[in-house]
Amino acid sequence: MREIIVFIIFFAVAAKAHHPNEGLLKLEDLIHEAMENNPSLKEASSHLTVVKKESQVLFSLFAPEVSLEGGPFSAKVDDEKSSGTALYGKAEWNLYHGGRDRSLMTKAGLNSKWAERQISLSTATVQREVARVYYEMLFALESIALKERAIEMNQEQMKLARVKKHSGFTSMADVIEFELREATLVSDLKRLVQEKEDRSRELSVLVGRKEPVSTLLVKGHLQREPSGLNKTEILHRLDENNPEILEAMVNRDLAAQDKDIVRADFMPQVDFEGRYGKLPTEDRISTENDNYSLFLKVKVPLFSGLSTIRQISAESAKVERSEMALTRTRLAARAEVENLLAQIGSTLARLDLEEKTLARSEEYYKITLDEYRRGVKNSPDMVTAAERLLEARIRNLEYRRDYYLTKLRVFAVVGAY
Repeated sequence: MREIIVFIIFFAVAAKAHHPNEGLLKLEDLIHEAMENNPSLKEASSHLTVVKKESQVLFSLFAPEVSLEGGPFSAKVDDEKSSGTALYGKAEWNLYHGGRDRSLMTKAGLNSKWAERQISLSTATVQREVARVYYEMLFALESIALKERAIEMNQEQMKLARVKKHSGFTSMADVIEFELREATLVSDLKRLVQEKEDRSRELSVLVGRKEPVSTLLVKGHLQREPSGLNKTEILHRLDENNPEILEAMVNRDLAAQDKDIVRADFMPQVDFEGRYGKLPTEDRISTENDNYSLFLKVKVPLFSGLSTIRQISAESAKVERSEMALTRTRLAARAEVENLLAQIGSTLARLDLEEKTLARSEEYYKITLDEYRRGVKNSPDMVTAAERLLEARIRNLEYRRDYYLTKLRVFAVVGAY
């Protein structure tokens, strides 16, 4: 009898979230490992390399093209025949194509900058995902510890109930009540263990382990933070870092460049062509001397069957649509942040209430324990008191976990960690 009372007192004290299940992996260690090995970050880096190489190709638009041309030549004009072999060097240089080439370069630059920004956004995403799994595993580990203590306490109380039954002070229903509660606790424990193993495998993938394992354990506790988030700072960072807003801005700028590319069809085009060597003419090839020709070609478009006008109209509509999409995205992001900050406020308020409930549950437990010692309360009363304390502690952990997860969702909206 004395042993079970001592054990129950220990359970009441130990129910404050400290647990023996924590491992060695700290959050900062996991994030560092993910930064080194995460597959999605490596993929984003490779994508940036591809985009930069593709943009470098466009520099050739501003450089001359040099080639060597030639071949057999045969001609007949009236009764005069001529033949020979042409061989000459040729240089072509695009001097001005209505600004098309400059717009293509600008568009490539926008894509390169967006690819660079995506790396930083992907880095923040991986950090948030690692933190999310870390907090979810902390919840599972601390909940497992609480359930294991509850099972041990229930087994001790079941022993006492059996003793009382054999002594004739209670019935078999008292014992069955403990057996039913143990079945529920064991079922809950199995679910939490499965959740812990699932989070371990997920964490293995995030940090870049070669094989997903179910044995990773994190270190730490779901401590309550002293203060919440700064709403003014969050909203200030929103327009600068929100991934959807940034992508909408890039799409708007790309649409504007596409419009300029089409508009270039209205502008004059200037090309230079030079040839040197055995040049062919309309009726013969000069075989005695090397000749040269220089040609500055100017093309002024006059009419394209209205296709260019219609294309510009279509591109203008795309620019307008992208502007509206940007405005909508900004409003949606602002609303999402407002909702999440409200959720955090609600979670903290509920956590305040829950901590008071936990304190009252502990007080109720102590009163029940004292009455149990004096014989006023029986075993089912102790079960009810212990269950209330366990549920209050689990809810306390849930609200702490929800606070951290919602905070990560806010960071996701502002593209940060």
